[in-house]
Amino acid sequence: MTRLKGIDVSEHNGKIDWKKVKKSGIDFAILRVGYGKNLNKQDDKYFKANAKGCKKAGIPFGVYIYSYANSVEKAKSEAEHVLRQIKGLKLSLPVFYDLEDEATTGKCSNKKILKIAKEFYSYITSAGYKFGVYANKYWFTTKLTDKWYDKYRWVAQYAKKCTYKGDYFMWQYSDTGKVNGINGDVDMDYLYKKDKCLQTKNSLN
Repeated sequence: MTRLKGIDVSEHNGKIDWKKVKKSGIDFAILRVGYGKNLNKQDDKYFKANAKGCKKAGIPFGVYIYSYANSVEKAKSEAEHVLRQIKGLKLSLPVFYDLEDEATTGKCSNKKILKIAKEFYSYITSAGYKFGVYANKYWFTTKLTDKWYDKYRWVAQYAKKCTYKGDYFMWQYSDTGKVNGINGDVDMDYLYKKDKCLQTKNSLN
């Protein structure tokens, strides 16, 4: 199966030399915009620099936000957080909703988490962006089980093979990758079925 190799990063990866990243063979990147509700203090402090670096180096990118939502009201605020940060940017890949926080979203019922995800989805897609959901295999197996998620899954499982049985189009296979231009470890990803998740046609060609 054809797959593209990518990374996902946040301020925890520090300053990145995106030209070196491009030369190392990375096909795409997913950049964190921040976490939680629409507060400036919760913006990822390297997001703008990373977006600018990707654009200059010619690396297609999407974005993600780490969610703490345990209500549809908070999901709306998180969507507004993303839309504020990406205003004016042309994304090649979706806006991903990172659902993994056990202490907040994880305390909700599966039915309520689905409502939260759909609320976020409605705001993101109404603004013209593609949507995806990031979670680990455990969450997709036990919490995010509704068929509604089938078109949107980005699965995290650190192994030689992704053993999630459902449908997915991205796999985060490691959090200890090494890429020239980035100091320390970095999350590594494979993208499959690229035509279904592109923000614009041929944007990864």
